[in-house]
Amino acid sequence: MRIRLAILLLLLTGAMLRAQTPVAPKADAPYYVVFLRPAADRKTLTKEEGERIQAAHMANIHKMAEDGVLVSAGPFDDATRTISGVFIFKAGSLEQAEAIAEKDPTVVEHRNTVDAHAWQGPAGIGDEYNRLHKLDPKTPENMQVHPFCMLYRGAAWEEKQSTRDSLMTGHKQYVDRLRTDGKLSAAGAIEPPDELVGLVIFKAIPFEEAQKQMEDDPAVKAGVLRVEYHHWWSSDHVLPW
Repeated sequence: MRIRLAILLLLLTGAMLRAQTPVAPKADAPYYVVFLRPAADRKTLTKEEGERIQAAHMANIHKMAEDGVLVSAGPFDDATRTISGVFIFKAGSLEQAEAIAEKDPTVVEHRNTVDAHAWQGPAGIGDEYNRLHKLDPKTPENMQVHPFCMLYRGAAWEEKQSTRDSLMTGHKQYVDRLRTDGKLSAAGAIEPPDELVGLVIFKAIPFEEAQKQMEDDPAVKAGVLRVEYHHWWSSDHVLPW
């Protein structure tokens, strides 16, 4: 009886220790983020043409998701439209991601052009969304607007080359704090060489709050990074943080 009790106490102690041990965050994962930008030769469409292209576009999105290539997508909703929307792919290469995006009906019909980048984003994008929708296809999308921040090389990128590494380390630490504070849905670096350095995607918080948070980033303050802000519509449970 005493032996059984001792074993039970050991099992309980082990379970308590496991419960108290913090779960390590998932490592970054390779993705390809493709921005669909309005084509220069975009023409005015009739209502019927617009509806036809949009229906084909949505059908293609569903097919790419079913094929396991597309893990996230959503439109941008800015007052000045420089980006129509974004695809986040799991693909074998940047060239493959570009080729897949170029088959989208909005690109084929000269509504959009493709702007692709290799991105080290958080692992698990789309996993929870897929799990819930497999359990219940009627799971609400509950799309919300997320402040979507694109970080480019700033005016002082070259000027502050001697201190750039430390400023970028401070930037990473600052983004990690934003995540710990529950402000972010995803973030990660764009693979060099690229004028676009990284992406920071907030939860559905007020846009002004996201701007204030980014203005306090040490690399942004120093002019090493420049932030381009966008309004991005995304469904619930797509982004992992």
